[in-house]
Amino acid sequence: MIDLKQQLQAIRSLEILPKEASQKIDITSVKMGGFIDLNNDTWQIINYYSYLDVKWDDFSPRKKDYWIIELELYSLTRGIKTFVEWEIDDELEVCLTDASIKLRDIQLDGKPLSKKDLAYIVDEEEGEVIYKGTKYFYSDDETWAGLFFRNALDAKNKSNSIPLRMYEFESDDSQYLSVESWHENEDKVEREAFVSHSIKSKDIQVLQTSGQSN
Repeated sequence: MIDLKQQLQAIRSLEILPKEASQKIDITSVKMGGFIDLNNDTWQIINYYSYLDVKWDDFSPRKKDYWIIELELYSLTRGIKTFVEWEIDDELEVCLTDASIKLRDIQLDGKPLSKKDLAYIVDEEEGEVIYKGTKYFYSDDETWAGLFFRNALDAKNKSNSIPLRMYEFESDDSQYLSVESWHENEDKVEREAFVSHSIKSKDIQVLQTSGQSN
């Protein structure tokens, strides 16, 4: 259901940057409360999440910090939400979430993907799953562990983090399927999944960098 009040509040807080200023910045400059134009829609950043890449086995830190940023977006025109992730690995890489999916809809050998299946795939460093008729192949190079931070202050202080593991799969046409395993409570590990695809940074126009007027 569309929240008209939230839409109205978002619209009222939008102050579009001059075109010249907008062309000089990209998605890495956008913070909480900022706005972007993507796919002919205007989106407000309603949450700014950070992931710190860590060692797979014990979630211990690496010698050098590597961050992945996730922005939760709210559409001013349609009242829907989605996510954009970006990271800098030699160059800026951006992914747009297409949909959250149910784990039981991910199939391995004709059966829903299980925890044991994921562990086996990681050990073997290969495997394929099927979602809605599309095959996704396990990517050992892209699979990673991280610490999740709910806001920029926690990320800055590296506090109040939640450990997770991210199992990555890719289709032949470069669509991504990701399974998240959240380890906040080891007695009850929660799992979520989503599908996404890469987009070009130039396809995102920054309209406003944050919730504060510049």
